[in-house]
Amino acid sequence: MKSVVVFVITLLTALMLEAVPFPEELLWFRPEWALLVILYWVIALPFRVGVGFAWFLGLMVDLLQGGIIGQHSLTYVIIAYTCAVFYKRLRMYHSWQQGFFVCVLVSVNQLVDFWVDHYIGNAEPTLMIFMPAIITGLLWPWSFIVLRSVRRMYAIH
Repeated sequence: MKSVVVFVITLLTALMLEAVPFPEELLWFRPEWALLVILYWVIALPFRVGVGFAWFLGLMVDLLQGGIIGQHSLTYVIIAYTCAVFYKRLRMYHSWQQGFFVCVLVSVNQLVDFWVDHYIGNAEPTLMIFMPAIITGLLWPWSFIVLRSVRRMYAIH
């Protein structure tokens, strides 16, 4: 029971961080908090947290940001599935190497988001779409340490 509560609290925290308003000039530097949290849980507990949780969290991000319903769900499912397939390999890497992998996965998320936004006419091509992926990859080692310490503190297995 406490594992479910801790998991829900981490997801709610990620959703609250997603809702924090950013100045217009800094929007490109906003990390993908929800994706960061779901990636950690999929790598840490791949048999308990998977594609279904990623879909649900993506749906919550879509509702929170007021975008097209299913846009984040699609990419979160693809990314969670990729992590679930490679979780044994990812556990063997150092956290900075995992951060590079996270950067690549978040880049996929950013590309799909850009593609959908460009299709509906809300985005222009720029390389800045990859900046959230870089920021999220750089934040991975610290978020990994925090989430792992929370998981160990509450003995979640």
